[in-house]
Amino acid sequence: MLSVNPSGFLQDVTIGVLSGSITQQFIAGRYQLANQRIYEGITGRESGVKDAASGTIDAFASDGMLLVGEALRQGLTPSQYSVIPEQPLTCISYGMILPAGDTEWKETVNNFIRNQSSTNLLEKVLGRNSPFLPMSVADQDKCI
Repeated sequence: MLSVNPSGFLQDVTIGVLSGSITQQFIAGRYQLANQRIYEGITGRESGVKDAASGTIDAFASDGMLLVGEALRQGLTPSQYSVIPEQPLTCISYGMILPAGDTEWKETVNNFIRNQSSTNLLEKVLGRNSPFLPMSVADQDKCI
């Protein structure tokens, strides 16, 4: 069984990525010795997770939360996959489109992002026993 160490060079490791994604660019730059397998279209993540879980590829790189969600959607159990590393590989900033001129909504979003009590909201929204909660809180702590 191949061990994927994200701190290494990943020489001869096949990593799946979504075509045209920021992740594709990041993997190409950070793991230049790895082999990329490009997944296209709206079913790309679904196929990539399936291939990684079955061992067709060594790993599939994407947003950790979306990977876990896709694994759950496919009925995979945590014994059938791992998300590594525990902290995100990168803290790529995402943006949101808001209605023009809606300063109240813009300020609400900005306050939420700045407010450390967002952990409490994550727990409310995701549920105390959600498999997504630990990952969400850890990502937030590392990236904010």
